Amino acid sequence: MRFIVLSSGSKGNTTYIEYKDTKILIDIGNTCKYVCDKLKEIGVNAEEIDAILITHTHSDHIKGLKTFIKKFHTKVYLSSVMLEELDYINNYELIQYDGFQINDFLIQVLKTSHDASDSVGYVVWGGDKRIVYITDTGYINEKYFSMLMNAEAYILESNHDIEMLNHSKYSFQLRKRIMGDKGHL
Repeated sequence: MRFIVLSSGSKGNTTYIEYKDTKILIDIGNTCKYVCDKLKEIGVNAEEIDAILITHTHSDHIKGLKTFIKKFHTKVYLSSVMLEELDYINNYELIQYDGFQINDFLIQVLKTSHDASDSVGYVVWGGDKRIVYITDTGYINEKYFSMLMNAEAYILESNHDIEMLNHSKYSFQLRKRIMGDKGHL
């Protein structure tokens, strides 16, 4: 299994994962051009992407989605709540919380705690190897610990330092949001 974080942070989140003949993106929070260029840098054509998994609908996770799926007709995997917000998606599959398959991948879903209308993380299995992918969440529920233990790789977004955040120019409300249970690790 090969994975590459194409971008992470408030300017955009996009991760590429492949196993055997299956190639997926988790989120597409950058422009379509940016994602296509980054894929090209790693030897992948954007039209080869089999699926896009969405974690939640904040713009830094879906910015390039509309253009990408219009251009490449890639299937999108998301929750019914996310689909209501992204009504431009025609080629989709609703995620199954008890797990689902995308070609060579087995995907497990876990609910995350974020201030989006719906927010999830994924455990992506390629054969007997797995990657845990959790971005925006204020905490990880203990009930998922056994699912998360001993993975080959963890992609966790923990994008703030409490000391730096407290001394930043961000408003008190924004700092409180980021550090809260529905914010960020």
